[in-house]
Amino acid sequence: MVAQMKAVATREKAVVKWKGEAITISFHDVKSLICPYASDQETAIFLRTCQSLQLNPFASEIYLIKYGERDKAAMVIAIDAYLKASETNDNFNGFEAGIVLRDSGGKLELREGSLLLPDEAEKLVGGYARVYRKDREKPFYMSVNKAECVRYTKEGNLTQFWAKDKQPMMLRKTALKRALVEAFPSLFTGTMSNVEAEYEVIPEEVKGAVPKPRGETPEGELPPAYERNGEAYWKLWWARQKEKGLTEDDVHSMLGIASLKTDWIEQGQTLEEAEKIINDFLEKAKAKPKTEKPKAKRATPAKATPVPVIEEPAEDLFPPDEVTPEPAETPPQPKRDPETIRTINDLYKACHEDWGMQPKDVLRELGVSSQSDLSDTPANCYRQIAVVRQ
Repeated sequence: MVAQMKAVATREKAVVKWKGEAITISFHDVKSLICPYASDQETAIFLRTCQSLQLNPFASEIYLIKYGERDKAAMVIAIDAYLKASETNDNFNGFEAGIVLRDSGGKLELREGSLLLPDEAEKLVGGYARVYRKDREKPFYMSVNKAECVRYTKEGNLTQFWAKDKQPMMLRKTALKRALVEAFPSLFTGTMSNVEAEYEVIPEEVKGAVPKPRGETPEGELPPAYERNGEAYWKLWWARQKEKGLTEDDVHSMLGIASLKTDWIEQGQTLEEAEKIINDFLEKAKAKPKTEKPKAKRATPAKATPVPVIEEPAEDLFPPDEVTPEPAETPPQPKRDPETIRTINDLYKACHEDWGMQPKDVLRELGVSSQSDLSDTPANCYRQIAVVRQ
């Protein structure tokens, strides 16, 4: 019986709409990529929640958090996703939310939005929200106390996301989340928002775990999509790229690097940043009209304009069908002010646009083997190449 129930659970999946496309999240996705410590039951409940609320965990709309097998899993929803989920209910009829101020005489003011003037900081005492349903005569009202909501570090200082200038926005969001839960209790049972969620201390017995103090977590960052215990989560990263039909060479080419670990992560950039660059490029490539190519040629993978982290370009970084052929005789003089070329990336792009050069061609023209060997400014490097090319 137990084995039969487990077999049924492993067949669970969620299909959610994301930017007009159907995204399938499987039982295996959750167990291997999202929350390895989740039990079969917790995984199944998470998938059903994703399905019913139409939330995409790969787009940081919903999280399943569990740091050890003996811990209890927590489903955390990004605050904006609460509104998205509410809109799926036919009875949702809008909301209003804001901050609560108290003057010297003790009179309270409900101010819609989160505008707070510098001289009013001491008057801020809370947040409020009203959520309206078509099938109810009165709105669901919620107010929160600032003293209850504000988070502090273990040293007694305000956390980064509850700094004084951010408190009006955070109080408004906290009140709104709670009002939505009261208005739609069956919709949000067993969930919390990321403006209220707190990191738990990771059990010491979890291999490689780094204890994290409890404290408020930032919008959209619980936890980082491609980070596990403070380290890059390569398994999830490459699984996501494979879903897009990309190979390792495709990814390196789009980012303009030879190694994701050496030329990207170790240079202080994140996998989330790489993901954004790749997604932006794929969106542009999808929108670009297709051109007919000779049958003898095989279509090449789309490649993106490089970012300024190239150490030694190992291959061409610009699409072959966009390369400007070199004229047989005197080329036209480029209409470009060298002073606009401020970075190495500007130099690569300018040389490609003006003379159809790839980054490796630029370095070869300048007589160096890698970008770190350049001793002049990008503008002067461009002038040096222009003398020969124009």
